[in-house]
Amino acid sequence: MLMLEIGCNNKRYRSGFTLIEILVVLIIIGITSTLITLNFSTFDLIEKKANSFQKTVSYLTEESIITGKIIGLYLSSDNQFAKYLTEENQNEIDSSYKNTFWSDTTSLRKTFKFVDGSIIELDNQMLDTPVIIFYPSGENSGGQIDIYGPQYIQRIIIFSNGKTKDEIISY
Repeated sequence: MLMLEIGCNNKRYRSGFTLIEILVVLIIIGITSTLITLNFSTFDLIEKKANSFQKTVSYLTEESIITGKIIGLYLSSDNQFAKYLTEENQNEIDSSYKNTFWSDTTSLRKTFKFVDGSIIELDNQMLDTPVIIFYPSGENSGGQIDIYGPQYIQRIIIFSNGKTKDEIISY
């Protein structure tokens, strides 16, 4: 009587999987699910950052409407602040609108594109002029921020009606 390597001589049990085949399949499934989870968590992080900038735009829009004053948002690569642009009051607005989004991206290259098409590099030095101006009517000057990450460009488009759009461009 001949026995198979697996120890069964019954024809009914000959078509099963070996332990090695099952382990290889489980390892492939584990690696694939890990890669998918990492990719989704990266995009979730980018989405949360964009939402935090949307909150900044919303806050400054509402502040301008409520106070009836023009507000300017100043950006550099590592800092942001907003202040009233009226002659009698050029105080900085309280920093409750600030978020960790801007400070988390300090090491990344950033550019700002104005509505007229001109582009400036946001470096470590603060600008003398605001990049976005918020008006009491609820509108703003608009523009586009590009943040150059290691494997992507995050583009935040600020529309004049206060809405923002976030795009991820891979390269």
